[in-house]
Amino acid sequence: MSVRRDGIGSGSTRGKHDPTLSSTVAPGVRELLAAREDFPDCWSTLEPETVSTFEELFREVGGRGKAILEIGSGYGFTCVLLALLGAAEVHGVEVIPPVVQAAEKFARRMKQPVPVFFRQADVSRGLPYADARFDVVLMIEVLSHVVVTDLASFIREIVRVVRPGGYVIVSDGNNARSWKRRRENYRLWERFDQGPPTTGNDTVFSHKIAVPYIALRREIAKKTAPSLSSEEANTIAAQTFGFNAAEVAAAARRFVETGERPQSPFRRGICPIEPIHRMYIEQLIDPLEVRRYLRATGCEEVVCGPRRVLPFERLWTVVPRLTFLLTNGFKITARKPRR
Repeated sequence: MSVRRDGIGSGSTRGKHDPTLSSTVAPGVRELLAAREDFPDCWSTLEPETVSTFEELFREVGGRGKAILEIGSGYGFTCVLLALLGAAEVHGVEVIPPVVQAAEKFARRMKQPVPVFFRQADVSRGLPYADARFDVVLMIEVLSHVVVTDLASFIREIVRVVRPGGYVIVSDGNNARSWKRRRENYRLWERFDQGPPTTGNDTVFSHKIAVPYIALRREIAKKTAPSLSSEEANTIAAQTFGFNAAEVAAAARRFVETGERPQSPFRRGICPIEPIHRMYIEQLIDPLEVRRYLRATGCEEVVCGPRRVLPFERLWTVVPRLTFLLTNGFKITARKPRR
């Protein structure tokens, strides 16, 4: 389970519900945050300290009465919050089936019925919605985890489901232009893939590592080909860096049948893939590339800058090329033109 490092979803590992919040938010939101405490191990961008950030985002897009889609909705906490703030309907897409089931169960816990709807889907293979279905599409801490082969096509697919005049918001903490983030992520990638796991309160840049990816690949190889010796399973795990579960299994079968060994060792500076769910761990994203692809769809840029509130905010948004060298995260808000 990983914990974000800055901006939305920032801070350290989860703490207790903030009692000072109770007098400043709606009763439904207080209920949501209290219920959230029953899921301490379920990572989310929604924490007591980020409620105001989401309220500001909701106001920015005029969310009341709107249809909103959150891509990478996880356990559904943010979707429920947006519904409580006044959205007409909030849909969430998540790739992991048990997480979708948990989100549905969580939404049903709320005393106040909320118009939230969850679907399991791999967004990199297309969204299961009609054209111009939503007023707002959110991707918060998602783009750096989705494995896509063509980012331009992926962005076009996101924009496809937005209504004319609607918004796309991309917010992420993994800015590829930040030298500090690159340095940290290279170390993070190596630890996530090669281990060792973290123990106790130990973290790696605020991330906990339960099972390194090389150990997952070893388990997949051994399960696929039980005749493998421990040494052979270790070799396959070490030489299938960047493989998903199906590819690791295929490599194990080939080795048993032909003796062919895979040839993909760990390479520093390349983001590893969690093999079972086929997801990146904190891939680096170039915000100016995202902006370029959004512009190519005809979207009009509203905001392109750091996602944290910084002194002299207007200056930072005027010179994004300089800004992104100095800030770890980014936020882009784009509006689809009216026809």
